[in-house]
Amino acid sequence: MSIADVIVVNPLGGALKHYTSGLVASIGHSGVQVSVDHVDEPSVAGGGGLGWVRRYARALVVARRVARRTGARVIVTWPVLGHLDRLLMRGLLGRGVESTLVLHDPRPLVRARGYGRVARLIGQRCRVEVVVHSATAAAVLAEDCPDLVPSLLPHPVVPRDRTPPAPPADRRRVVRVLGQYKPDRDLVLLAAIGSRLGGTHRLEIVGRRWPAVEGWTVTDEFVAEECLDDLMATADAVLVPYARFFQSGIAIRALELGTPAVGPAGSSMADLYPDTRYLGDGSVESWCAAIEAATSADRAETRALSARAERVCQEAWSRWAHAGTTTTTDAAAVS
Repeated sequence: MSIADVIVVNPLGGALKHYTSGLVASIGHSGVQVSVDHVDEPSVAGGGGLGWVRRYARALVVARRVARRTGARVIVTWPVLGHLDRLLMRGLLGRGVESTLVLHDPRPLVRARGYGRVARLIGQRCRVEVVVHSATAAAVLAEDCPDLVPSLLPHPVVPRDRTPPAPPADRRRVVRVLGQYKPDRDLVLLAAIGSRLGGTHRLEIVGRRWPAVEGWTVTDEFVAEECLDDLMATADAVLVPYARFFQSGIAIRALELGTPAVGPAGSSMADLYPDTRYLGDGSVESWCAAIEAATSADRAETRALSARAERVCQEAWSRWAHAGTTTTTDAAAVS
C-alpha cells in the first residue's frame, strides 16, 4: 500500500480523541499508514453548528485531494448531519474515493439532526460504507434502513497501564457513573441501587447536568480527559446505567484500564466479558449482584480480557483496511 492508506476524519475532535487514537492503533497494527484530521466541535472550538459543518466539509475536501493522489480510503468517525453525512461525503469526496462512516447511535440518545425518514432515504442513495460497533446497532439500522447492510466491526480497545495505588483494606468499594446526564440514564434504577448499596459502597456520579440521586454523591461538572482515566482507574467498578444504548465508550475505557464495567443484559456490554456476571437484567437484585461481582473482581483477569479484546480489534480492523470487507461476526468475537 501507499503512504496514505487510510485517512481518518474525526468531526468530534474533543469528544472522540481517545476513540480516534484507538481506531488508528487498530487500523495501523498491520502496517497500514494512517493519517488523522481532527475537526473540533463547537463546545471545543467555539462558534455554532454552521461553522462546525464548514470545518468538517473543508476536512473532507482536503481528504479527497490526498486520497486521489495516494489511493487512500477515508473513514469519518462521527456523523455531523446523521444520514445526510453520506450525501455530503459522496459529494465532497467523489465517486473515486472509498469512504466509510462510523454510525455509533443509529437512533441518537440526544437530540440530533439527520435521522428522520427523509434523511434516511437520501442517505440510501449514496454509496458510502456504514460501520456500526454492536449487533444492537446493526439490528436497529436494519429496521430504519432496510436497504443498508452495515459492516459490524468492534469498538477499538487499547489497554493502558494505569494501576492505582493499593487502597486501604478497610475502605468501602468505589462504584462510579461517569459522563454527562442523558434522558436514557435510568434514575429509578440508580436510586434503588443507592438504597441497597449506599451503606457498603461509595457510590459516585461525576458529569454534567446530573440531578440529585438518592444514595449517590453527585458532582455536576465537566470531566476533563486527564481526570477521566483517574476516576476510572481508582474505581472498583464503573456503572453504565442506561435504559437504552448501542455501545459504551466509558465501558471500553474502563476495560482498557483494568476496571470492570457493569451494564444491562442484552446490550453490547455482553461482547466485552465471557459471562453474564457483570450484567443486570430487569431486577435491582441482579444489578446489585453484578456490582458486587465487579467490585470483587481480580484486575489481572480484567486486563487479560482487555488484551484479548485488543487482539480481536486489531485483526478485524486490519482486515477492513487491507480488503475493505468485514464479516458480521467481528464485533461479537470480542466476547
